[in-house]
Amino acid sequence: MGHLLDRTLFCLTTFLATITTFQYVQPVAAQQYLLGLGIGDITGPVVETNIMTDTGLHMRQRTRAFLIAEADNPSNRVLFLNLDTAMGDSGIHRGILAALQKQFPGVYSESNVAVVGTHQHSGVGGYLENLLPQLTILGFVNQTYQAIVTGSVNAVTKAHADLAAGTISVGNAIGSLLSIIGKTVLNANINRSPSAYLANPAAETAHYQFDQDKDMTLLRFNDVSGNARGFLSFFTVHGTSLYNNNTLISGDNKGMAAYLAEVAAEPNSMPGATSFVAGFSQSNVGDTSPNTVGAFCESPGQPWDGQACDFNSSTCGGTNEDCHGRGPGFRVSDFESNLIIGQTQAQGAQGILNGQLTPVVGSVRSVHQFINMPSYVFTLANGSTVLTCPPAMGFSFAAGTTDGPGAFDFIQSDNSSTPQYDLNTYFKSKF
Repeated sequence: MGHLLDRTLFCLTTFLATITTFQYVQPVAAQQYLLGLGIGDITGPVVETNIMTDTGLHMRQRTRAFLIAEADNPSNRVLFLNLDTAMGDSGIHRGILAALQKQFPGVYSESNVAVVGTHQHSGVGGYLENLLPQLTILGFVNQTYQAIVTGSVNAVTKAHADLAAGTISVGNAIGSLLSIIGKTVLNANINRSPSAYLANPAAETAHYQFDQDKDMTLLRFNDVSGNARGFLSFFTVHGTSLYNNNTLISGDNKGMAAYLAEVAAEPNSMPGATSFVAGFSQSNVGDTSPNTVGAFCESPGQPWDGQACDFNSSTCGGTNEDCHGRGPGFRVSDFESNLIIGQTQAQGAQGILNGQLTPVVGSVRSVHQFINMPSYVFTLANGSTVLTCPPAMGFSFAAGTTDGPGAFDFIQSDNSSTPQYDLNTYFKSKF
């Protein structure tokens, strides 16, 4: 079994428990697949949508589609959509699927389509169907929703029409079920909650060189001559290079990385109109931050101004509002930091793309399953049966992070309550 696991590379991208699996055996000759790639513009109204941002445009949001089908049986296919959005909302997923099923009956469904957001924090708001983000956006914005669905379907239409024979290779990967090791990309992320990480058992942290994942894994899509048509990379870093006071629509650092890679491949093409498609997908994002200089107090007139925030609570003078992470270009602007973090990811991807690659072979399969998480019954190792419970947010959630601190004196790691939170909880319980 161990030998079998060592021969299997699982590129796991999850959206509502969607899992796409690729297999490879090393060394082998490249296997031909049918591959299609496409880009679609999903930028909605750039003003008067409150949040995420609302006064203008820094760079357009796009969906990048990656389609893989078996050469001998094209009905066996998987479609991966990488959206420049904060997350892959279930309503967006349903809207895209409804349009695809109308345009391509019987081809695309929940079982073979993954919709994933890059997790940028500077996109057009109003498309999420859950209550909390609708409260902050002051309601649903149909223009935003339609732009994302329509642009994503356009990307798929291009990928579908672009379907042609080719091969896939995985960059510098030594894979198993337990680890996927790609090219290490340094200086693109840090752990924004290092004290929390240190609370892990020493036996656990001893397994890792860093307190944050620094590996990038990349799938290269080739034509029959071996020329790169594009790639899909996986690297973990929050889309928070642009600060939470930014008011310009942007794809943040992953959108910037994709722009830089695509323009470098086809310098004479307009952005978003390249045939080369560069996907920078999110990975195990957790507490990764692109603000790699660290968190410092911005408290003019206070003795702690300019000092590092409190290590354990991310506070300045006892409150968290003035504690902000700084990106590598903070002395110029957060847009400079965004460019640097985007460049770092693009350069890492380029290094893998031009490095030693392992051919991907095997069948194309996908698995999708819905699970009712608030009431999931399962058995523990000791034989007892347990049940999951509905989700809840602790009051430290309102403290935010060093990438975007909260308000009202909520503090990270605090486990005590406040009158404001108790009042908020009371009113929420009535609805």
